[in-house]
Amino acid sequence: MARCEEGSTARMVIPGSPEVCSKGLQRKGPCERRRLKAKVSEQLSQDLLRLLREEIYTDVTFCIGCTLFKAHKAILLARVPDFYSHTIGKTSNDLTNHELVVENFEPSEFRKFLQIVYSSNRNIKNYKEEILMKKILDSELPPKKPDLSLKKCMDNVDCSLQKNEISESISISENCLISTDNSDVEPASELGEDILKLYVNHCCPDIDIYVDGKRFKAHRAILSARSSYFAAMLSGCWAESSQECITLQGINQVEMNVMMYFMYGGTLDFPDKANVGQILNVADMYGLEGLKEVAIYILRRDYCNFFQKPIPRRLTSILECLIIAHSVGVESLFADCMKWIVKHFARCWSERSFANIPPEIQKSCLNMLIQSLVSII
Repeated sequence: MARCEEGSTARMVIPGSPEVCSKGLQRKGPCERRRLKAKVSEQLSQDLLRLLREEIYTDVTFCIGCTLFKAHKAILLARVPDFYSHTIGKTSNDLTNHELVVENFEPSEFRKFLQIVYSSNRNIKNYKEEILMKKILDSELPPKKPDLSLKKCMDNVDCSLQKNEISESISISENCLISTDNSDVEPASELGEDILKLYVNHCCPDIDIYVDGKRFKAHRAILSARSSYFAAMLSGCWAESSQECITLQGINQVEMNVMMYFMYGGTLDFPDKANVGQILNVADMYGLEGLKEVAIYILRRDYCNFFQKPIPRRLTSILECLIIAHSVGVESLFADCMKWIVKHFARCWSERSFANIPPEIQKSCLNMLIQSLVSII
């Protein structure tokens, strides 16, 4: 047991005090974030792997022996720029209807290579260097560093991938977090960080999305893989499927940017100006279950303090979260808020803000409180 120094007074920690709540938050907060990160990361990996397997909007075909493999130039550029430079970068622009022969690979090896590129959540730098040296440069001179400084990919609206035109966006410092207007956001994985660079730096887009007059450059393949709404819109059933630009209604620019960051990088935070309740609605509309999970995590963290014991200025925010969960239909979050309010009803019901919540929610709180008291008897 630690001893106090001579002349010092032992400090009593009162149960339920902010210090105790803070310690509980320190234990629960990181655990919740790790769980969320693992879930979002796995979903991103599975979505991109499905993109590869179902050959959705592919734009390059590799020929390995007698076997053909379809892939996406943008993803190869983001994940394995050296491989891109020594294969696609040495050919003409239009590879959609042409087969690119790659030697020194067995079909099974190349299939595994593509699967790792599309789905590995870890840094694949060592792996891609090994592939480049053993397979691509086996009979060539020592490799020349690919040109990662060209800016045409960022400036050109069509962003055609000409020989050696690899955007400097792909060489962003590995230690830098990608920033929104007023907050740093964390991609779910190395895969997310790589793919997010395609959006952040407008690299190789093939569709423009307009929201309130602002243009967002994007990739049909990634939109379709990540969102059931975009998959339906771009599949050929809608008029927008054949258009190079589309306009979205019922969403503002901040919400659109949050949604794009999530679809590309599986990001785990929102900028300060984002309305979490509105993003929950947007995520539901666009079929982004993972984005709903992130929004719920942020509500639990920022509004509810992970349901620790009551502390000043937190009661009102939990009531706000209760209303949001009810309006959007997030039953699990609504139930957690209700349980917490009933448990601390003496503190909550004396709040002025409690009188401002909808009458039906007040009635639900009262009914739950009565049930809890009856169960005790």
